[in-house]
Amino acid sequence: MKLIAHRGNTNGIVLEYENKPDYVENAINMGFDVELDVRFKDGKLFLGHDEPQYEVDDKWLTERMDNLWVHCKNVELLNWIRST
Repeated sequence: MKLIAHRGNTNGIVLEYENKPDYVENAINMGFDVELDVRFKDGKLFLGHDEPQYEVDDKWLTERMDNLWVHCKNVELLNWIRST
């Protein structure tokens, strides 16, 4: 069985930390997989539900890919994934 932390939340909603890279990392370190919101804008990757908030790079995503469930928030991200 997999436990999936929605946007990094492991024990209830904490809006101010959702999708924050350190928060996601903490959930993974606790043994969770994480569903997170990712978008591609201006040639960069961002985490964030309603808008691009936290810039990450492709290395950050690929190093954690076994534990991430990526919600593509825009078509540009889907195209970027398909091209890599």
